[in-house]
Amino acid sequence: MTSWLVWIVCLPTEKAVRADARRARPKKSEDETVKKSYFLAVALLSVFAFASATRAQDEHTRWTRNGAPTETYVIGGPWTLEQSGAAVGLKSAGYCDSNGNQVPNPSVERMQPYYFPFITGHGRRLQGYFDYRPKDTDEAVAAAYSDDAGHTWAFQQKVLELRTTCPTMANKEPDGEKDAVSGNNADNGDDDGQGHQFILTIAGHTYLYTLERANNHIDLDDLYIHELTPQPGLPLNGAPAMNDGPTDSTSTLPENAFHTTGLVNPDGILGVVPGSWPVKIIYEQKILNGDNTGTTVLPAAQQCNTVWAPYYASNPFGTGVNDDITYLRLAQTTDGIHFTDHGALQGLNDPTDVTASGTRWLATAGTILKFHGGRYGLLFSGGGCIDGDSDAFHYIGYAESSDLLHWTVVNGINNPIVSTQTYKITVDANGLPIFPPSTATGTTITVPSSTPVAGPTNGFFAGRVYAPSATLFGDHDLTVFFAGYHTPKPKNGLGDYRTIGRLSLHSERVIEDAGTNVGTGEDDDSN
Repeated sequence: MTSWLVWIVCLPTEKAVRADARRARPKKSEDETVKKSYFLAVALLSVFAFASATRAQDEHTRWTRNGAPTETYVIGGPWTLEQSGAAVGLKSAGYCDSNGNQVPNPSVERMQPYYFPFITGHGRRLQGYFDYRPKDTDEAVAAAYSDDAGHTWAFQQKVLELRTTCPTMANKEPDGEKDAVSGNNADNGDDDGQGHQFILTIAGHTYLYTLERANNHIDLDDLYIHELTPQPGLPLNGAPAMNDGPTDSTSTLPENAFHTTGLVNPDGILGVVPGSWPVKIIYEQKILNGDNTGTTVLPAAQQCNTVWAPYYASNPFGTGVNDDITYLRLAQTTDGIHFTDHGALQGLNDPTDVTASGTRWLATAGTILKFHGGRYGLLFSGGGCIDGDSDAFHYIGYAESSDLLHWTVVNGINNPIVSTQTYKITVDANGLPIFPPSTATGTTITVPSSTPVAGPTNGFFAGRVYAPSATLFGDHDLTVFFAGYHTPKPKNGLGDYRTIGRLSLHSERVIEDAGTNVGTGEDDDSN
């Protein structure tokens, strides 16, 4: 670019060209000389403009933060971790009163245990859908509204609730212990209802899609569909109040009759491609135990447990081996029911990666952005063998594509948008971890190797950070909502888990649209 600027600065002005022409040429050639110089200048300026445009097109979007990530708050609704100290104490503290009734959120509390946010709208006025999931106790799809850009959410309703009973079973702990049953330290045995909610309006219908979590159904069934007839204050109107699918205790029941077709082992819909028709979506395929069973089995050297077994046996987080395979896939539909799959996205993850800084798994939720010139952006979340979980919660990343199938990661595990706690680990020349009793020498690396865009890790997402749902705020800014855990696995005493976080990001490039930019009505994008 510097050379182009030099060439342009050295071009003669029109006045100088005319003076030179008068001194050097007969009068009759003055106009011809001026025209030649003028056209030369125009040509060089055109080349410079084209080069600049090409360079800008080749550059990826760069994100900066508008402030540090923060926790969000919910007004009203069901029980929260914070109201009775369950976040720092016993598992079900204050969940029910002495008469056996669930205790609601009495005022304004931190938004937990909510996760997998799916947020629509833009600016300050937002509609949110959340997976409400007290650990091993209950699950429901919840809706809440915000008019302050998602700092606080006013609870609206919950549907498809797994159960309304109070916890009466011995607390299930990661270390295998069973505590004596008490009103403040018990559970209901599972939280396997319907989750990973997604809302799509298409062909005159509004559909709620959910993942069925029950044993023998999760990631085997299609996504369940419930048609909604939203009403003011009741955006989930039309879905039943209670879970209508199989449960762990009724897992022999067939899948619900109204479900998607054409999606491959769907774990949930990540997002809609803005402005697409037929409507294109990105969704997650999850193959349970796929790397060591069936037709997708991988060589032992490409399975996490071969390399990471010593870590799984001794780490303090309860992290264990996971053999699932995940892909994000592209599909399209004209009716929201029947989908045509277009294949797995390339460039985002490698299901065979067992290194200490690789992205093996991708998560279900994220956001698709649209930029000028046919460029798309993707906020996603990923993870690797060190996490021991295919939910892919180690970092939030960003990638770009021009065809929706082939992606270039701009912000990965080593320069993420948001990351869990930084770790150091010794690796060999191939990036594989070295654990005792091995006496091999290696190199100590830090992951991430650079500070995340969001800044240092905060305690409420030190263990997990994933499921980014982003809404527009003006033309250059995003408000990103995500789920965070204090620890990778809720431990004895649990601690903070399933918390909705918030982050504001700025782009130097105009963001034309987002897959979440729907159903907003009037809006105010002022700060």
